[in-house]
Amino acid sequence: MESFPHELAISDVYLSPFLVVIVLAFIATSITVILLNKLKLSKLMMFPSLSFVAIMLLFVVAIDNFFIKI
Repeated sequence: MESFPHELAISDVYLSPFLVVIVLAFIATSITVILLNKLKLSKLMMFPSLSFVAIMLLFVVAIDNFFIKI
């Protein structure tokens, strides 16, 4: 039996766990990109927008594996 339900209920509104994972990954990616910009490490990336998508994908996989199982 799974420990997480198929839907997440927030005040009578059912949300897909995938939507929650995407929102959390976007927030984590935004924080990571801000830190990379402050530390001037973003200048080492050739395509910043593609790097944003790649970092977000890594966060989606990490959140899916460790926190919210889709």
